[in-house]
Amino acid sequence: MTRRFILIFFLVFILAGMVIWQKFLNASLCSNLSCFLMTNTNDYAIEERYSDTKEVYRALYKHNNRYIRIEARPIDPAQKDAELHAAINRMRALFEKAPAPYPGEISDAIVCDPAFIPIMKELKNADTQLTYFIGYLNNRMTFGSCSLDQAVYKGIVAYTYCPAKKLYLSLELFAPTKDFETNSAELENQIRSLRCIQ
Repeated sequence: MTRRFILIFFLVFILAGMVIWQKFLNASLCSNLSCFLMTNTNDYAIEERYSDTKEVYRALYKHNNRYIRIEARPIDPAQKDAELHAAINRMRALFEKAPAPYPGEISDAIVCDPAFIPIMKELKNADTQLTYFIGYLNNRMTFGSCSLDQAVYKGIVAYTYCPAKKLYLSLELFAPTKDFETNSAELENQIRSLRCIQ
């Protein structure tokens, strides 16, 4: 009886130590979308976790046919403007006129139809400074689609900085194109509800 009690006590002690290690010493930057507030995030479940370290958290969450992809990184507050400008420039560069790899009689440049170039918007108020793009994603769930046959998904990518936690967030909310277009106001309002945790 005493040995069994000691063994059970020892196992409970080990398990409690593991829980404490996970919760306090090896805390995630944003596990379960806990680093920000946004409407309806409780409906989403983890689909894939790409990275979960103290330097970066990247993951994909899913609810029915809708997705949230997040990247959260701690950055120096002095770098927040540079990070935002770099993100905006990367998005714009995807859709700039580019020379064709093999210029010829048909075309000397690759040009994206203006209907597929993402629209940039901003939200600035006391709670949030958010810059976001609304555009099309391909079948690999990445922005850059320039034609209807490539536009498998449509979504929003938003960038913000949370000063209390010194956390830079890149958040994508997307769905199949038809679903997004049918519910575009709802999905845009969802991304506009994004708030940092103070």
